[in-house]
Amino acid sequence: MSNSLRFFEFQKIAYKGKWQNTLFTEDLHKAFEAYYTKNPDTPFFELIPYGVRFKQYVGAIQIGKTTIEVLPKIGKEGNEETWQKVLIDMLKTCHLLTAKQTGDAHLKLKSNSILDLYFEMYILELENLLHKGLIKKYKPNSGQQKALKGALKFSKHLSKNIVHKERFYLNYTEYTKNHLLHQILFVALKVVNHISSSPLLKDRIGRIQLLFPEVNSLKTNKNHFTKIANSRKHKPYEKAISIAELILLNYRPDIKSGNRDLLALMFDMNMLWEEYVFRLLKKIHSKEYRILSQQKKLFWHKNQKIKPDIVMVEKSSNKTFVIDTKWKVLQKNRPSDDDLKQMYVYNHHWSAYKSILLYPKSKLQQSVEGNFALPMQNQTHTCQLLFVDVLENNQLNKNITNQVIEALEIEDKSQTKLPKKNYNERI
Repeated sequence: MSNSLRFFEFQKIAYKGKWQNTLFTEDLHKAFEAYYTKNPDTPFFELIPYGVRFKQYVGAIQIGKTTIEVLPKIGKEGNEETWQKVLIDMLKTCHLLTAKQTGDAHLKLKSNSILDLYFEMYILELENLLHKGLIKKYKPNSGQQKALKGALKFSKHLSKNIVHKERFYLNYTEYTKNHLLHQILFVALKVVNHISSSPLLKDRIGRIQLLFPEVNSLKTNKNHFTKIANSRKHKPYEKAISIAELILLNYRPDIKSGNRDLLALMFDMNMLWEEYVFRLLKKIHSKEYRILSQQKKLFWHKNQKIKPDIVMVEKSSNKTFVIDTKWKVLQKNRPSDDDLKQMYVYNHHWSAYKSILLYPKSKLQQSVEGNFALPMQNQTHTCQLLFVDVLENNQLNKNITNQVIEALEIEDKSQTKLPKKNYNERI
């Protein structure tokens, strides 16, 4: 029988004491302790007395048959279902959850976790690959053959075939479906089958296993995924391999008993928020602005570089703006000195008219704009704190970038136009 629990980022939970939660058991705590012992640098959580404190990572952790969803949340608005939907919509917008659901086979969101959605997405990708036909590849091999097709290994041939004159020990190539791609996919399928408790998914996995070719067993690691070349032949496999990598590199089997196998599919909420804002800006406002992400410039010496989250260049005026996203609640509308110093440097290095520190709104916060004391020549030099509503009508707000554009388009008559740049230049 599976069990599903939901908590929020930075929440503390324990099976007894100050942070006691009746849903969190001592057995779960022991499983987290075991994981932490093997992975003391884990960014997902930290241990507290009798429990854990989640960090800025969101997603799903499965321990044995218990699934724990860690959800984002800003402020007091919205419940668990609302913020689960927010997380899923963000993952979809950032192309981290993109599989199409078909017919009656798709899972019902209300009764299943984000982990189930990833499992279903993986199974759907495998079903599509099987439907289209799995590719074969040439694979080097050696062994006994009855026909002389390949390079004869003379010493091996003499030692093994003194009696059997009809055989040849050869080096040869085999055109087969038993290659690295299929070995990785099948290992990940076995993990999903072991972890999942959905009868519907189990049934679909069983059918895939019957149709899947026989392949060698594989103990996967990072190196196996780096060996996969980018090629036209591999293109249909990209999505399935990326999900398999996510599953296999985050799976920690409990060798002793199997009761506490752990799989963590977690995402840094700071990076997810940045990527979500960037994707929306790119999708909605790319006609008016050239929008760039993580652009680097040399800051000091030979390799010390700086990179703002988002750089925007207005195509009509050639004005540059810098945006840094911050997924945190800002107290009393006062950014840290480090954040302001960072924006000051960005403005100078990108000759930006304005920089924006973009926060999710958690209460009745008002945007604040201020000039830096040391201006740049011939133009203003400002930084604005901008707070945007993550939720709109209890759903993820898809219009937050309108607030960003409005902040950029406020007329400032003191600004002067710069000479036109070549847009093909790298910023």
